[in-house]
Amino acid sequence: MNAFDIDSTNPSQHQQLEAIWNSLACKKNSQQFVVTDDGKIIATFCLVIKENDFISNPFIKTPFLDYWRFGITHYIKQNIFFSLFDYMPNKNEAYLVHIAVLSSYQGHGIAYAILEWITQYSKEVLKKAYLSLYVDIHHEGALYLYQKSGFYIEKEESSRLTQSIFHIQYWYYMLKKTC
Repeated sequence: MNAFDIDSTNPSQHQQLEAIWNSLACKKNSQQFVVTDDGKIIATFCLVIKENDFISNPFIKTPFLDYWRFGITHYIKQNIFFSLFDYMPNKNEAYLVHIAVLSSYQGHGIAYAILEWITQYSKEVLKKAYLSLYVDIHHEGALYLYQKSGFYIEKEESSRLTQSIFHIQYWYYMLKKTC
């Protein structure tokens, strides 16, 4: 789930983004970022590092009961999905958990600009030598974007669980040198 569209009119996508946000908001080794245009959220992304260096934010999580309004199956499926990608980066890397851009803003270079900013931030502020991420090998748009930004495929991984539940069998673990 390293690159996906935000469609504010689609309750399922809105809830997926909210679930990602909520699952990471309280972790001291993760930092959520929001990109706005005239006060409107147009993109979000999250970085995770090994150390607990990020300052925890006062983000208020969505009430637990709100998760259940879309059904228990959907809730359980999301929790399984997000737990599969709970990767802990090495000491010398910053891990990009997700990046999402509002569909009406896609194709304008925003995701590319975010990736360039993340690279500089990881190098200069976090003092990390690498930026890493996971991506579905069939997500051609994301692969193109990441490779254009300087990421390379380090290895391919597979999971019978993600195949059986989400119909996603293979993922690439990608790296980018920040130096």
